[in-house]
Amino acid sequence: MKKAFVGFDVGGTNIEAGLVSEQGKILALFSHPAQTNKGKKQIAQNTIKVLEKLLTPDIKCLGICLAWPSPANMPLTISEIKKIISQKYKCPVFFENDANLFTLTEALRGQGKKHKTVVGVTLGTGVGCGVVDNKKIFNGRGEASEFGHVSLNFDGPKCVCGNKGCFEEYAGSRALKRLAKKYKLTAKNGQELYNLARQGNKKALKLWQEFGKYLGIGLTSITNAYDPDVIILGGQISKAYKYFDKAMKQEIKTKALLKPPIIKVSKFKNAAIAAAAFASK
Repeated sequence: MKKAFVGFDVGGTNIEAGLVSEQGKILALFSHPAQTNKGKKQIAQNTIKVLEKLLTPDIKCLGICLAWPSPANMPLTISEIKKIISQKYKCPVFFENDANLFTLTEALRGQGKKHKTVVGVTLGTGVGCGVVDNKKIFNGRGEASEFGHVSLNFDGPKCVCGNKGCFEEYAGSRALKRLAKKYKLTAKNGQELYNLARQGNKKALKLWQEFGKYLGIGLTSITNAYDPDVIILGGQISKAYKYFDKAMKQEIKTKALLKPPIIKVSKFKNAAIAAAAFASK
Protein backbone atom coordinates (compact mmCIF):
# COMPACT_ATOMS: atom_id res chain seq x y z
CA MET A 1 0.00 0.00 0.00
CA LYS A 2 1.33 3.40 -1.01
CA LYS A 3 1.67 6.08 1.70
CA ALA A 4 0.88 9.68 0.79
CA PHE A 5 -0.44 12.99 2.03
CA VAL A 6 -3.26 14.82 0.29
CA GLY A 7 -2.59 18.49 -0.34
CA PHE A 8 -5.36 20.90 -1.28
CA ASP A 9 -4.98 24.29 -2.95
CA VAL A 10 -8.43 25.84 -2.96
CA GLY A 11 -9.13 29.12 -4.71
CA GLY A 12 -12.18 31.14 -5.59
CA THR A 13 -12.48 29.30 -8.93
CA ASN A 14 -11.11 25.77 -8.56
CA ILE A 15 -10.45 23.08 -5.97
CA GLU A 16 -7.09 21.54 -6.82
CA ALA A 17 -5.57 18.66 -4.88
CA GLY A 18 -2.88 16.04 -5.19
CA LEU A 19 -1.27 13.01 -3.62
CA VAL A 20 2.08 14.05 -2.13
CA SER A 21 4.93 11.76 -1.08
CA GLU A 22 6.70 12.14 2.26
CA GLN A 23 9.49 13.91 0.37
CA GLY A 24 7.14 16.49 -1.14
CA LYS A 25 6.84 14.96 -4.62
CA ILE A 26 3.41 15.26 -6.24
CA LEU A 27 2.26 11.81 -7.33
CA ALA A 28 -1.18 12.62 -8.76
CA LEU A 29 -3.37 15.68 -9.32
CA PHE A 30 -7.08 16.30 -9.63
CA SER A 31 -9.11 19.48 -10.10
CA HIS A 32 -12.79 20.35 -9.73
CA PRO A 33 -14.68 23.67 -9.97
CA ALA A 34 -15.13 25.26 -6.54
CA GLN A 35 -18.55 26.75 -7.37
CA THR A 36 -18.32 29.23 -4.49
CA ASN A 37 -21.40 31.03 -5.82
CA LYS A 38 -23.54 27.96 -5.00
CA GLY A 39 -22.91 28.08 -1.28
CA LYS A 40 -21.30 26.07 1.48
CA LYS A 41 -23.00 22.74 0.83
CA GLN A 42 -21.89 22.60 -2.80
CA ILE A 43 -18.31 23.53 -1.95
CA ALA A 44 -18.20 20.78 0.67
CA GLN A 45 -19.59 18.22 -1.78
CA ASN A 46 -17.02 19.21 -4.40
CA THR A 47 -14.19 18.90 -1.88
CA ILE A 48 -15.30 15.38 -0.92
CA LYS A 49 -15.53 14.43 -4.62
CA VAL A 50 -11.88 15.37 -5.03
CA LEU A 51 -10.88 13.29 -2.01
CA GLU A 52 -12.84 10.30 -3.29
CA LYS A 53 -11.00 10.56 -6.60
CA LEU A 54 -7.55 10.64 -4.97
CA LEU A 55 -7.92 8.30 -1.99
CA THR A 56 -8.27 4.98 -3.76
CA PRO A 57 -8.16 1.73 -1.73
CA ASP A 58 -4.42 1.28 -2.40
CA ILE A 59 -3.53 4.59 -0.72
CA LYS A 60 -2.77 4.94 2.99
CA CYS A 61 -3.46 8.57 3.85
CA LEU A 62 -0.83 10.11 6.15
CA GLY A 63 -2.75 13.35 6.48
CA ILE A 64 -4.88 15.85 4.62
CA CYS A 65 -3.55 19.40 4.36
CA LEU A 66 -6.03 22.11 3.44
CA ALA A 67 -4.67 25.24 1.80
CA TRP A 68 -7.79 27.34 2.24
CA PRO A 69 -8.44 30.90 1.07
CA SER A 70 -9.47 33.93 3.09
CA PRO A 71 -13.05 34.04 4.45
CA ALA A 72 -13.55 37.08 2.23
CA ASN A 73 -13.23 34.84 -0.83
CA MET A 74 -14.67 31.56 0.49
CA PRO A 75 -18.09 31.23 2.21
CA LEU A 76 -17.20 27.83 3.71
CA THR A 77 -14.77 28.37 6.59
CA ILE A 78 -11.71 26.24 7.15
CA SER A 79 -13.03 24.94 10.48
CA GLU A 80 -16.30 23.87 8.81
CA ILE A 81 -14.62 21.91 6.01
CA LYS A 82 -12.17 20.34 8.47
CA LYS A 83 -15.09 19.00 10.52
CA ILE A 84 -16.81 17.60 7.43
CA ILE A 85 -13.66 15.82 6.23
CA SER A 86 -12.79 14.51 9.71
CA GLN A 87 -16.22 12.86 9.98
CA LYS A 88 -15.63 10.93 6.75
CA TYR A 89 -11.89 10.18 6.81
CA LYS A 90 -10.01 8.77 9.80
CA CYS A 91 -6.66 10.43 9.20
CA PRO A 92 -5.09 13.67 10.48
CA VAL A 93 -6.58 16.82 8.95
CA PHE A 94 -4.57 19.99 9.29
CA PHE A 95 -4.94 23.33 7.64
CA GLU A 96 -3.10 26.48 6.74
CA ASN A 97 -3.84 29.50 4.62
CA ASP A 98 -3.09 28.88 0.94
CA ALA A 99 -0.68 31.82 0.65
CA ASN A 100 1.24 30.63 3.72
CA LEU A 101 1.69 27.16 2.22
CA PHE A 102 2.75 28.58 -1.13
CA THR A 103 5.35 30.71 0.62
CA LEU A 104 6.57 27.86 2.82
CA THR A 105 7.29 25.65 -0.18
CA GLU A 106 9.11 28.49 -1.91
CA ALA A 107 11.18 29.17 1.23
CA LEU A 108 12.13 25.50 1.67
CA ARG A 109 12.46 24.26 -1.89
CA GLY A 110 12.00 27.12 -4.30
CA GLN A 111 12.97 30.69 -5.14
CA GLY A 112 13.33 31.69 -1.50
CA LYS A 113 15.48 28.86 -0.15
CA LYS A 114 18.60 31.06 0.08
CA HIS A 115 16.82 33.89 1.89
CA LYS A 116 15.79 34.57 5.50
CA THR A 117 12.57 36.57 5.14
CA VAL A 118 10.38 35.43 2.27
CA VAL A 119 7.04 36.90 1.22
CA GLY A 120 4.82 35.07 -1.22
CA VAL A 121 2.06 36.87 -3.11
CA THR A 122 -0.47 34.84 -5.08
CA LEU A 123 -2.28 36.61 -7.90
CA GLY A 124 -5.53 35.02 -9.01
CA THR A 125 -9.22 35.51 -8.26
CA GLY A 126 -8.00 37.11 -5.04
CA VAL A 127 -4.60 38.24 -3.79
CA GLY A 128 -2.97 36.18 -1.05
CA CYS A 129 0.07 37.09 1.02
CA GLY A 130 2.18 34.74 3.14
CA VAL A 131 5.31 35.42 5.19
CA VAL A 132 8.03 32.90 6.13
CA ASP A 133 10.89 33.90 8.42
CA ASN A 134 13.79 31.53 9.14
CA LYS A 135 11.94 28.72 7.30
CA LYS A 136 8.86 29.01 9.53
CA ILE A 137 5.46 30.49 8.75
CA PHE A 138 5.28 33.89 10.41
CA ASN A 139 1.62 33.47 11.34
CA GLY A 140 1.01 29.73 11.58
CA ARG A 141 -2.56 29.66 12.85
CA GLY A 142 -4.31 28.83 9.62
CA GLU A 143 -4.42 32.50 8.73
CA ALA A 144 -2.18 34.73 6.65
CA SER A 145 -1.53 38.40 6.22
CA GLU A 146 -4.65 39.97 4.71
CA PHE A 147 -2.71 42.37 2.53
CA GLY A 148 -5.12 41.58 -0.28
CA HIS A 149 -7.68 43.54 1.72
CA VAL A 150 -5.54 46.53 2.60
CA SER A 151 -7.15 49.54 0.95
CA LEU A 152 -5.09 51.36 -1.66
CA ASN A 153 -7.90 53.77 -2.46
CA PHE A 154 -10.74 54.52 -0.05
CA ASP A 155 -12.87 55.71 -2.97
CA GLY A 156 -12.02 52.73 -5.15
CA PRO A 157 -14.21 49.83 -6.31
CA LYS A 158 -16.09 47.86 -3.69
CA CYS A 159 -14.38 44.61 -2.75
CA VAL A 160 -16.01 41.28 -1.92
CA CYS A 161 -14.94 41.85 1.70
CA GLY A 162 -17.14 44.96 1.89
CA ASN A 163 -14.37 47.56 1.91
CA LYS A 164 -13.45 49.82 -0.98
CA GLY A 165 -10.29 49.99 -3.04
CA CYS A 166 -8.59 46.87 -1.65
CA PHE A 167 -5.26 45.72 -3.08
CA GLU A 168 -7.14 42.70 -4.45
CA GLU A 169 -9.31 44.99 -6.56
CA TYR A 170 -6.18 46.32 -8.29
CA ALA A 171 -4.07 43.16 -8.58
CA GLY A 172 -6.54 40.27 -8.95
CA SER A 173 -8.71 38.96 -11.75
CA ARG A 174 -11.46 41.55 -11.19
CA ALA A 175 -8.88 44.28 -11.78
CA LEU A 176 -8.00 42.78 -15.16
CA LYS A 177 -11.67 42.71 -16.17
CA ARG A 178 -12.01 46.41 -15.32
CA LEU A 179 -8.83 47.26 -17.21
CA ALA A 180 -9.98 45.26 -20.24
CA LYS A 181 -13.17 47.33 -20.28
CA LYS A 182 -11.15 50.55 -19.91
CA TYR A 183 -8.94 49.67 -22.88
CA LYS A 184 -11.90 48.40 -24.92
CA LEU A 185 -10.55 44.87 -25.16
CA THR A 186 -12.96 41.93 -25.50
CA ALA A 187 -10.70 39.52 -23.61
CA LYS A 188 -12.65 37.58 -20.96
CA ASN A 189 -9.81 36.78 -18.55
CA GLY A 190 -6.13 37.19 -17.73
CA GLN A 191 -5.06 34.36 -20.02
CA GLU A 192 -6.63 36.06 -23.03
CA LEU A 193 -5.07 39.39 -22.07
CA TYR A 194 -1.71 37.64 -21.75
CA ASN A 195 -2.15 36.12 -25.22
CA LEU A 196 -2.93 39.55 -26.68
CA ALA A 197 0.23 40.98 -25.14
CA ARG A 198 2.26 38.13 -26.61
CA GLN A 199 0.81 39.01 -30.00
CA GLY A 200 2.00 42.61 -29.57
CA ASN A 201 -1.42 44.20 -29.07
CA LYS A 202 -0.64 47.77 -28.00
CA LYS A 203 -3.71 48.18 -25.80
CA ALA A 204 -2.97 44.94 -24.00
CA LEU A 205 0.64 45.98 -23.42
CA LYS A 206 -0.53 49.27 -21.91
CA LEU A 207 -3.04 47.41 -19.77
CA TRP A 208 -0.32 45.21 -18.27
CA GLN A 209 1.85 48.25 -17.55
CA GLU A 210 -1.02 49.88 -15.65
CA PHE A 211 -1.62 46.63 -13.80
CA GLY A 212 2.08 46.55 -12.87
CA LYS A 213 1.87 50.05 -11.45
CA TYR A 214 -0.97 49.11 -9.09
CA LEU A 215 0.73 45.86 -8.13
CA GLY A 216 3.90 47.80 -7.36
CA ILE A 217 2.00 50.13 -5.04
CA GLY A 218 0.69 47.15 -3.09
CA LEU A 219 4.10 45.47 -2.96
CA THR A 220 5.57 48.72 -1.65
CA SER A 221 3.31 48.46 1.40
CA ILE A 222 4.40 44.85 1.89
CA THR A 223 8.05 45.94 1.63
CA ASN A 224 7.57 48.64 4.23
CA ALA A 225 5.74 46.27 6.58
CA TYR A 226 8.00 43.19 6.46
CA ASP A 227 11.32 44.29 4.93
CA PRO A 228 11.56 40.97 3.02
CA ASP A 229 14.69 39.71 1.30
CA VAL A 230 12.59 38.41 -1.57
CA ILE A 231 9.00 38.59 -2.78
CA ILE A 232 7.86 35.63 -4.85
CA LEU A 233 4.87 35.98 -7.13
CA GLY A 234 2.60 33.03 -7.90
CA GLY A 235 -0.84 32.36 -9.28
CA GLN A 236 -2.11 32.42 -12.85
CA ILE A 237 -1.63 36.16 -13.33
CA SER A 238 2.09 35.92 -12.58
CA LYS A 239 2.55 34.22 -15.97
CA ALA A 240 2.34 37.68 -17.53
CA TYR A 241 5.26 38.91 -15.39
CA LYS A 242 7.45 40.16 -18.23
CA TYR A 243 4.69 42.51 -19.37
CA PHE A 244 4.21 44.22 -16.00
CA ASP A 245 7.55 43.82 -14.19
CA LYS A 246 9.10 47.11 -15.30
CA ALA A 247 6.19 49.28 -14.14
CA MET A 248 5.88 47.24 -10.93
CA LYS A 249 9.56 47.57 -10.00
CA GLN A 250 9.57 51.29 -10.79
CA GLU A 251 6.76 51.89 -8.28
CA ILE A 252 8.60 49.96 -5.56
CA LYS A 253 11.89 51.72 -6.30
CA THR A 254 10.40 55.20 -6.08
CA LYS A 255 7.96 54.66 -3.20
CA ALA A 256 9.43 52.08 -0.79
CA LEU A 257 10.93 53.47 2.41
CA LEU A 258 13.13 50.40 2.78
CA LYS A 259 15.51 48.68 0.39
CA PRO A 260 13.50 47.15 -2.47
CA PRO A 261 13.48 43.35 -2.23
CA ILE A 262 14.37 40.89 -4.95
CA ILE A 263 11.27 40.02 -6.97
CA LYS A 264 10.96 36.52 -8.42
CA VAL A 265 8.27 34.42 -10.05
CA SER A 266 7.51 30.95 -8.74
CA LYS A 267 8.66 28.00 -10.82
CA PHE A 268 6.41 25.60 -8.92
CA LYS A 269 3.16 24.61 -10.58
CA ASN A 270 1.57 23.40 -7.34
CA ALA A 271 3.56 24.85 -4.45
CA ALA A 272 0.70 24.91 -1.93
CA ILE A 273 -0.17 21.27 -2.68
CA ALA A 274 3.44 20.09 -2.29
CA ALA A 275 3.60 21.79 1.11
CA ALA A 276 1.38 19.02 2.54
CA ALA A 277 4.55 16.99 3.16
CA PHE A 278 6.11 19.54 5.50
CA ALA A 279 3.31 21.75 6.80
CA SER A 280 2.40 19.26 9.55
CA LYS A 281 5.95 19.01 10.90
